[in-house]
Amino acid sequence: MSNSTFNRRNFLKGAGMTALVGAAPAISIADDDDGQGLFQSDAYDFDTVYSRVGTNTARWDGPPRRYPGGEFKYGMGVATTDFEVAPCITDALAERSKHRTWGYMSSMDSLVEAIVNWNGERNGLELDPKGIQITGALLPGMIAALNAVSPTGTKVVHLSPDYSGFYGITKFTRTLIDDSEMVYRNGRYEIDWDDLEARLADPETYSMIVCNPHNPVGNVWTEEELLRIGRLCLENDVVVLSDEIHSDFVRSGHEYIPFSRLPDKDVIENSISFNSLSKTFNLAGMKNAYFHSPNRKLFKRVQRNHYPTINTLGYVAHEAAYRDGADWLDQLLVYLDDNHRFVEKYVAENMPSIVCNRAEGTFLSWLDCSKVMDAVGAAENAAEKEVTPEVWFRDWLVKNSGAYLNAGSVYGKGSPGYMRFNLGSSRKVIKAALGAMAQTVNAV
Repeated sequence: MSNSTFNRRNFLKGAGMTALVGAAPAISIADDDDGQGLFQSDAYDFDTVYSRVGTNTARWDGPPRRYPGGEFKYGMGVATTDFEVAPCITDALAERSKHRTWGYMSSMDSLVEAIVNWNGERNGLELDPKGIQITGALLPGMIAALNAVSPTGTKVVHLSPDYSGFYGITKFTRTLIDDSEMVYRNGRYEIDWDDLEARLADPETYSMIVCNPHNPVGNVWTEEELLRIGRLCLENDVVVLSDEIHSDFVRSGHEYIPFSRLPDKDVIENSISFNSLSKTFNLAGMKNAYFHSPNRKLFKRVQRNHYPTINTLGYVAHEAAYRDGADWLDQLLVYLDDNHRFVEKYVAENMPSIVCNRAEGTFLSWLDCSKVMDAVGAAENAAEKEVTPEVWFRDWLVKNSGAYLNAGSVYGKGSPGYMRFNLGSSRKVIKAALGAMAQTVNAV
């Protein structure tokens, strides 16, 4: 689709966002003014706006309920992408729907085989089919693991800022999340090794969650970093739980290293890993994930604490993606990498009061908005509302620009002043959202 034929009015109407008209004069969403050009696949169209408004989707239909005045315009929060799913998935679901009964499945062997093939071909990871457990979602699998290895009241160490869901699952396991705050240095988040080692040495610590690639800061951990984490955990009898759900979103110049592929048998035997294609192919609502470990004893302990509930259509969708979705994903990654570069460049050139951390992976940007927050009195206003400054700023940004971002405060220590921006959308949506944000924050 050529930019020269793009019609702003049709975009706004098709996206279900007619209130956007006139909201962002700072840039023209019809112009590809980033100097890079839009990536356009011959087979797949990632640039045409695919509207999810009115489909009961968390990203676009959830936030408006908080703003009944109609201020909400851009859903740049919840970590799902807006692209139409790979055709192989739609085709497989349509074919399965011809069989109009939905009883229990007799076997999951075919999906397990597809998972083994995907990991072998894309990640150089040889998995034993007998060491893979299908689960309804990634977090329930992690809950089973925590129940297996972390007694009630013990600590679970992780690197913060970190995914908000980790704070939630500890409530279900009656464990205590323990933040080892990272240090932002020379444009990248680094582990505070002295702090991490001290926390792992605590006799009340039984497990550590590793998020790779890391949500929200975007680090793709190197083999050296993962080995150091793994050996510290092994020395302190702490089990590693590796969340690798964003593993397919790695930018050029970086490499995803599965924890189970590390060159230290003892380290990987002290770990259990979790993954899914739910982020990769935007299948979060299909509820399908898996966990695995080469340590058969540890694997069985987790299995005993896990109750699998599998959705038939989720099974079908994920198997189709594993078997036939690689080409679609390869082309999506080029588009997303370009989105990352565009966001970083646009923020640097047009919003000097905001700093964009350069992500190495995921489809998320981590924005330091502390200067703007100080300028608009976020802390003082938040105290009156009895909310965090980031939550107050989120609402302020929606009411003044229409752009909804995730408040950094839900990601633990090291997150004050930060907001998470989802760039898993058409470039046109991203341009419009950033333009509205720039007009608003530059007027402060």
